[in-house]
Amino acid sequence: MQSLRLGLLAAIFLPFSPIGAFAQQAATPLPAPLPTIVVTATKRAIDPMDVDGMIETAAPEDAQARNLRSIADLDRLFPDINIRPRSGAIYSNMTVRGQSSPDFYNPSVQVYVDGRVQDQQTFGQLLPLDTETIELLYGPQGTLYGRGAIGGVLSLTTVRPNNELRLLGSAGYGTLDRDSAVKAAGPLVKDILYGDVALTYRQRLGEFEEMGSGDRQGDTHDRSGRLRLRYAPTGSPLDVMVSAQRSVQSSDEERFIPRQNFGSRTPVPVPSNYRLTVNSFGLDAAYDFGGTTLAAISGYQDRTLDRTIMGYYSPEDQKTFTQEIRLASDQRQKKPVDYVVGAFYQNLEFERRVPAARQVSRQEIDSYALFGEATWHVTDRFDITPGLRFDYEEVDARAVGTVALSGTDSFSAISPKLALGYKIAPNLRVYGLYSSGFKAGGFTRNVSPANIAFTYDPQKSHNFEVGAKGRFFAARLELSASAYYTRTDDYQLFVGMQPNQYLQNVGEVASKGIDLRATAYPTDSLRIVAGVGLNHSEFTRYDTKANPGVSLKGKKVPYAPSVTANLSADYRVPLGDGWGALIPRAGVSYVGKLYFDESNAAAQSQTGYALFDAGVTWEYSDALALTAYADNIADKTYAVYGFNGGAMGNLYQLGAGRMLGARLNVKF
Repeated sequence: MQSLRLGLLAAIFLPFSPIGAFAQQAATPLPAPLPTIVVTATKRAIDPMDVDGMIETAAPEDAQARNLRSIADLDRLFPDINIRPRSGAIYSNMTVRGQSSPDFYNPSVQVYVDGRVQDQQTFGQLLPLDTETIELLYGPQGTLYGRGAIGGVLSLTTVRPNNELRLLGSAGYGTLDRDSAVKAAGPLVKDILYGDVALTYRQRLGEFEEMGSGDRQGDTHDRSGRLRLRYAPTGSPLDVMVSAQRSVQSSDEERFIPRQNFGSRTPVPVPSNYRLTVNSFGLDAAYDFGGTTLAAISGYQDRTLDRTIMGYYSPEDQKTFTQEIRLASDQRQKKPVDYVVGAFYQNLEFERRVPAARQVSRQEIDSYALFGEATWHVTDRFDITPGLRFDYEEVDARAVGTVALSGTDSFSAISPKLALGYKIAPNLRVYGLYSSGFKAGGFTRNVSPANIAFTYDPQKSHNFEVGAKGRFFAARLELSASAYYTRTDDYQLFVGMQPNQYLQNVGEVASKGIDLRATAYPTDSLRIVAGVGLNHSEFTRYDTKANPGVSLKGKKVPYAPSVTANLSADYRVPLGDGWGALIPRAGVSYVGKLYFDESNAAAQSQTGYALFDAGVTWEYSDALALTAYADNIADKTYAVYGFNGGAMGNLYQLGAGRMLGARLNVKF
């Protein structure tokens, strides 16, 4: 413990005192249990300790052990991120560093799977069974990712099929959740052609009681299937993979509860249900020239949402095609300059219908971009990383029915970046960073007579950040810390009354805070992971046509808690005699007070709360593991979304209650 205390002090004071360097060198050499990680969310293969910016990673087994089944659960792994349903899982709200997602159609945190941006309505679906890495880039990522990546980027990669013949299976049964998944992968032609197929199913049981009958409401069913073929001859520089996936999600989870009914979870008796169908296709091609790789990533998603919300039938469709071509160096080859350059194109077609109002709204958006980023290794300790992206977007909007609309517009944005990084010691790096990002302007997709205006301007963010990250005691302790200030101009926010809210610019927002994370192995068997995010995000200027003359300067940004924190620990107990090991776990996540609207009304808020989870895994071998778990052990009741329902008063959606269950994972 004495050595651990010295290591913690060294990590905190090393940038300011030579004593830290001595303490680091004097640490007792120990085996390195923390695995070597290479991240790819930077669009280059790189050690996260060499990234001059805040980036956090998590292993898929950590998500599995804590029963994290969807993207919406991942905020239990990272600091300064809050993911909660907003109306429903199809509209998950992600807040990173105070940058919330008030726009239902263009969230502030972009999600990528295998390098392809995902339709925002897929965020609540199951994590892939074969997830390989989970990476979170903090702060504006406009240079590499363009529009929408104001708060950051959440990137998942999956295991690609290869020569290894594998069969994976998972089955879980809980008081509120039942799911199963299976994947088969292997060579079709040894050393040349490979393939895999995956099937998943999940049923989430609703916790609502229908007013009067007492029948259960809120069930959700997820079904998905994926097929991939990969051509990658051994020794060849060429690697090509095609994929096809279909997912169907049906639910009546969008139920809203008056505060006086929180205890009984009885929603207002208004019909709400949806069926979401998403077809996804991908084509990846890469050619390795030896130290430089040319990659082309193509994607197409066709989404159909058949939705009734509070008795308001408003189905919509969206088709998205994306194409990215990039050339990237391999930073692991230690060249004087590493780089990534590329071009991006997206075509998006959207249609929303409101039959009761005889209203049909359509949009077509074309986006073009050129981007580049380079790292100059000035010395073996000092790096300079400039980056630049140019985006151009054209939008064509049409509406017929109660409201007629016809318009076109175009927008452009330049997103620069500059990072400086310096290694004070071989395992300790400090950095300074300026980054930027934007959300495009356009026409509101929710066209109705309630709209005061139908257009909005682009939103731009400027982020200034300093940080430090290091590994100590032969990698038994890993620490990262950052402090940031982000200014956002022309902040885009949904205004008006539900269900006719629409997007408008409302002024300027400033967000500042500190992120801290630590991973430690005090012993060979014990692992502790802790993280905390402290954030203050407020309107520094508020001005909108929807609320003329109203100033909300100084009010908190909706869905931006001032504190988020998580702590987890697990301990491996070998059983001997070929019986494997027991691994008990415990975790807690905390979300500070947050508001559901910009006025910060007390009725539209949720006080801070903590969620506790625990479990134990019997790991018989690498091929067989059985886990028992308990989520939200205290059965905490908390609101994740709220709005003024007019004559029905303030209405809310609640987070999941206590869930007990077990899970079996097998692989051959």
